[in-house]
Amino acid sequence: MQLRAALAILGVVAILGALASTARAQPREERDAGFIGREIPILEVDDCRQNDPSLTPDQLRARASEHYQRGETLYLQGDYDGAVTDFIAAYCTLPSYQLLKNIGQSYERSLEYEKAIGYFEKYVSQIPPDARPANACAPDPKEDKGIIDRRISVLKGLQGHVYVESSPPGARITIGNETGTKANSASGKVFDLLGGRYEMTVELNGYESSTQTIDVKIGRPYTYFVPLQPQRGKLAVLASPPEARIFLGDRMVAVGRFEETLASGTYTLVVEAPDFVTTTKRVEILPNQVKRELVELEAVPQTGRRQLIIAAGLGGAFAGGSLLSAFENNSLVGVGSVLGGGAGLVGAYFQLPRDLRLGTSNLTITTAITGAFGGGLVTTLFTPRTEIVQPVAGASLLLGAGLGYYAGERLKVRPGDAGLFSSAVLWGSVAGGLFATSFDPPRAVGAGLVLSGMGLGGISGILLTNYFTISRTHALLVDIGGLIGIASGLAIESLVYPQKTTSQAEAGRNTEHLANYALGGMFVGLIGAAVLTRNLDVPKLPVRPTFQTTTGTDGKQTSLYGLGGTW
Repeated sequence: MQLRAALAILGVVAILGALASTARAQPREERDAGFIGREIPILEVDDCRQNDPSLTPDQLRARASEHYQRGETLYLQGDYDGAVTDFIAAYCTLPSYQLLKNIGQSYERSLEYEKAIGYFEKYVSQIPPDARPANACAPDPKEDKGIIDRRISVLKGLQGHVYVESSPPGARITIGNETGTKANSASGKVFDLLGGRYEMTVELNGYESSTQTIDVKIGRPYTYFVPLQPQRGKLAVLASPPEARIFLGDRMVAVGRFEETLASGTYTLVVEAPDFVTTTKRVEILPNQVKRELVELEAVPQTGRRQLIIAAGLGGAFAGGSLLSAFENNSLVGVGSVLGGGAGLVGAYFQLPRDLRLGTSNLTITTAITGAFGGGLVTTLFTPRTEIVQPVAGASLLLGAGLGYYAGERLKVRPGDAGLFSSAVLWGSVAGGLFATSFDPPRAVGAGLVLSGMGLGGISGILLTNYFTISRTHALLVDIGGLIGIASGLAIESLVYPQKTTSQAEAGRNTEHLANYALGGMFVGLIGAAVLTRNLDVPKLPVRPTFQTTTGTDGKQTSLYGLGGTW
């Protein structure tokens, strides 16, 4: 303790002597480029406040001595920040190069290595060439200069420790400056870097890269956590009908159409509209790409379960009785009708789905009736025997019903399409029957004419459904037009041929007149009704809403919406 006190006293005496010899203020020196990196540490002694001009040299020495002694005490107590403050105050009061070393040592102890290097360099640069030790215990300034130079080199060689972690982990970390790349490795590691300013880039596939400037101080540890954002892509959605609402997850984003840049990933797209079936799909947004979705909603299908149950009961009764008519036993026919009707009702009630499409129901009924008539007509071409024609008609009804149900469910037939097909088959069959009545051909030829009309009607119905979407009301209006046309034709025939004879030859001609006028009236009525109701529904042309992206003259991409198709 006595030795430390003696050394402290000698230090005070040496500093006071130096202060007395440098009482005159020294000019501020210009510092060159920084000793590490681009940043030059600002030294407090380079910006001292001017002393009160009224103070005498003795007062300045006393004040400087007071600050110096307090700085020495704080240094010995480990309060290095406080020591720096008092040493700087002493220097600003009476500048002395020995104080620069004290300040540098205080900064070194508090791990402020940049400031320590700055003050050590300033100390070395201000040692006079003819400097002498202040006393016998003081170090030789020339030797001390070499010691401090070596200490500066050691401090400059200290490295900062930078730990970088990313979210998600595993990103590539690149750290460098104008002198080159200093670190390049995966996240989760510690990088040892010399003090200075660096650019740190964090990269990971599928995520936006992050770049930031970091300042690394000598010997200091640093921790950086970098959350990465997923790379972004664009989602463009066009919905039909235009009033459809578009949801992205649980959030409603638009009505009709939607376009937005989103983080890459998988999203749930929901499109809904009143009276339409809600569509839900998963869409994947890829980085730097545009995902286009065209969503056409289907109308909520009308249920046809009840009417098909009733039709199944009637059809089962007809099929059961017809099949057993082959035994030419009226009792069996009655039993078969009862059993067939009951089986049709029970089977349809328990087997048909609750949400059976109305279009499927209508088509099934149409094909069942068409199958029964068609099977009977085909059999009539070969034999007139009832015990053969009726069973074939019953079996054909079942076959036609099965085919119609399968086609309706498979093709998701609309009620209007089923109605249009039914009308075409009906009026084709009526036209064939009227032709057969007009010409009065043999039985087989007449059956062939009716069968041909039925077939042509069915083919016409299929073709029409490819180009027109009509409602059941529209189809019914056309049917009414045909009925009115037949009635009008018969009325006109009665006016043109008011006299009716009872002879066999004249009766044949009367029948021919009736058939011809009814046939003409039917065609006029159907065509007239179709023309008058032409604007009731919209033609179903092969045109679809489309959208695409085009690049403008300014390099920006713009989405175009329109219609497209083929003819």
